[in-house]
Amino acid sequence: MTGTVFAAVDVLRVADAVLRLRNPHAISPLSWKVVTPPGSAAPFDTALPGVFASTPARPSPAPKNTVMMLPALYAANALELPVIAARYPALLAMLKAHVEQGGIVAACSTGLIYPALAGMLDGLSLDTHWAFKAFFQRRFPASDFSSPDSMSFYPQLYSCVAPSQQTEFMIAILARLLDEQVAHGCTRLLQLQVERQQLGNQLMEQDWLSMTSDSPVYRAKQWLEANIEQPYDLAALAAVASSSERTLLRHFRAVLGMTPLEYLQDLRVQRAKVMLEISLNSLQTIANACGYTNASTFSKLFRRAIGMSPGEYRRNHTFRTKRAHWRITPH
Repeated sequence: MTGTVFAAVDVLRVADAVLRLRNPHAISPLSWKVVTPPGSAAPFDTALPGVFASTPARPSPAPKNTVMMLPALYAANALELPVIAARYPALLAMLKAHVEQGGIVAACSTGLIYPALAGMLDGLSLDTHWAFKAFFQRRFPASDFSSPDSMSFYPQLYSCVAPSQQTEFMIAILARLLDEQVAHGCTRLLQLQVERQQLGNQLMEQDWLSMTSDSPVYRAKQWLEANIEQPYDLAALAAVASSSERTLLRHFRAVLGMTPLEYLQDLRVQRAKVMLEISLNSLQTIANACGYTNASTFSKLFRRAIGMSPGEYRRNHTFRTKRAHWRITPH
């Protein structure tokens, strides 16, 4: 299934870009190469730089730091899986040698047939795609295929159930073997982030909704979300919500488990996180956009909420770099 190959490469390329953004002068610890099994027609131009092989070329890491990623196989039925695997004995030999040297194997969905044939599943509890589960259990009775987890992680074997999990699977592997912060960056860039979509709309100040509701909490939330940068004023907020201050506070705590001020502060921290990630604005500018005239006061609030300063958060999570680090690649 070529989509699982492309998905894996996409994650690696994004992770590499995040690493370079956050430390432009360091040599990336991440490298990859797509390998076509001997005796197989090459479905890709594996010489294409930066896509199916990392560029510039980097030293090969030790086997214990190397993952052999097996994509999902397209099979019309379960009995076809061992037939497909038998066509490439060199691949099975390569896998066994990799494992003997301490390397890790990661199998996406039906790609699990290769480590299964290599005896890597014996004694393990994991899951496989529902359409092939009965076949795997009959063919490899020394394994348990009833695990409730759709992804499994053993010292030398990682697996996921469905081809559609490949992106999430690769991100989870990066979090384990490379850097959790980089993996989180890949998640934010590659997977749907509903809250961040909404924050992006707020930051662009487009099409604020003015929906009405009978709930004072709903009306108060709508106003706070549309006016994050405005000073907190409980009396004004209660007026907007058509409620008394005392009633609004009681309802807010009952519905959301916090006060309107605490809700507003959380909104401001979330906005600041997005701005720190995607902009080069100064801390004072970001503080102003979040309703604080004093950057120091805002920095203390941010540290209390996140556990690190805005500067530390930007270094760990930024998706932008200064123009001095930009470069033009000729085509």
